[in-house]
This record gives sequence, structure tokens and C-alpha cells, in this order.
Amino acid sequence: MSERLFDHDPVSGMTTWHSYDEETDTTFFRYEQDTSAILDHNKEMQAEGFDKRSDMWHAAKIPNVIIMEWLTKHGVRFWDKNHTEGVKRLLNSDEYRHLRTNHFII
Repeated sequence: MSERLFDHDPVSGMTTWHSYDEETDTTFFRYEQDTSAILDHNKEMQAEGFDKRSDMWHAAKIPNVIIMEWLTKHGVRFWDKNHTEGVKRLLNSDEYRHLRTNHFII
């Protein structure tokens, strides 16, 4: 089974790879993205804190590969308002703490 480049988005840095298994007649897509710049930015924002007097504040910056992971691993659709509690649960978890731009999500 060989893998080939399917798509690359230079804006998001998301790369999609395609492979096909002839034995099982199955197609696979694999996604990858360099998330280091996003995570570094989030850590900087956490260190700065936020203005508690503001009515709104930036809660998180989530890379596309993580949105895909949430969908496939946890069944949480980031864009679906019916999944708001699942998004909050994941953002408040230790596993995804570096996605937050604050130390907690309400």
C-alpha cells in the first residue's frame, strides 16, 4: 500500500495523504499539520492572562487536525452547536490544555 499526496493547504498548513489497500479494497486518508506555531501562540496567550473586565475573550485556537481528531476519536463535532458541552469538556481536559488561550474554559 503506497501513500500519495492528495492535497496541501498552504494557509492552514494541513496536508492530506491518500492510500489504497487493494487486498481489502479500502481507501484511507491521513491528515497532518504542523501545530507548533498555534500551540506556541496559545501558550503565550495563557502566560499573558486576560482582561476579566471584558465581556468576551478569546478562549482557544484549535488546529484543524485536532478538530478532525475530535470527530473521529470522540464523536464531537466542533462546528455543531449541539456539541458545545463536548467541546468544553475536551478543552478543559489536561490532554488538550495547550489549545486554550486561558487556563480554563467556562
